[in-house]
Amino acid sequence: MDDQIAPIVEELNRALGVDRDTLEKELNLLIIDFKVPVEEARRSIMKKHAGEAGEAAEPESSNDPSIRLLKDLRSGDTGVTLLANVIEPRYREITTSRGTTTVVNGMLEDSTAKLHFTAWVDFPGLFSGRAVLAKNVYVNSFHGMPSVNIGERSTVEEFDGNVPGYTTRRCSLAELTEGDGAYDIEVEGEVVSIRPGSGLIERCPICSRVMQKGQCRAHGRSEGIKDLRIKAILDDGTGSLICVFDRTLTRAVLGVELEMALESGTIDNAEEQVKAALIGWPFTIRGNVTRGEYGRILIATKAKRPDEDIGRLARELMVSGAQRSMR
Repeated sequence: MDDQIAPIVEELNRALGVDRDTLEKELNLLIIDFKVPVEEARRSIMKKHAGEAGEAAEPESSNDPSIRLLKDLRSGDTGVTLLANVIEPRYREITTSRGTTTVVNGMLEDSTAKLHFTAWVDFPGLFSGRAVLAKNVYVNSFHGMPSVNIGERSTVEEFDGNVPGYTTRRCSLAELTEGDGAYDIEVEGEVVSIRPGSGLIERCPICSRVMQKGQCRAHGRSEGIKDLRIKAILDDGTGSLICVFDRTLTRAVLGVELEMALESGTIDNAEEQVKAALIGWPFTIRGNVTRGEYGRILIATKAKRPDEDIGRLARELMVSGAQRSMR
């Protein structure tokens, strides 16, 4: 038993009559796994087992599910108990066959992960950016990532303590090629290939899908909206993954000059220019991993290439491209 936990276990065992194994397990979960300060963990367990009035509480049933870390949740899990902070809750009303009901969407976080959640019933005041203990929730898939669902049979109560927030987790690509997707992770790897569909593209004005030869597979022919993106294959030695950069990140990694030239169509060998600018370079990328009909894809939100001048590189590439086209 941990030295800082042992005296608290003895104290609470004498005060509450709760068995030592239960107390040790709960303290380890709060202090070691969730990084809750020792005194807050002690108060939380005291309140849980003694109640506000100080009356002795019945020990928890051994059949109660244990608290799960968010990083361990998978689509299809049921009967889950979790302890997490509520982030950016959004309320909306929907109409069902039973009338109008309030639905709450947002994010949950603990020290291990962030996950989307939907609450199909409102627990007044509990989703206002607080830490909550939620029981009997289930997990499904949202954009290929685990999503927590809180339903009518779930119970939610405010957690009177501190749940440390999530900081971006560094992952290997091998970790991301198994299981569900993930929110807000960071990877480091080398671009080894550029996929077709990179550079100047057209998007459907209705659904934003990429169009092929003026056609959207869902909405047919229409006037597309021009956009820029990069689809790169990233490899870190443990695995590889498709990584997508949007217009903003395309500008960041290619430089403004090359971006403008691609968009205006004034540069020859555009695909070769993009490959020359990216292939073989290491990148640190932050983003979300989705899992869908095209497999797992890393949607980048930030990208950094170390120790080089992007603007200088872009100008050199454009000059060399122009020289090749004159030969």
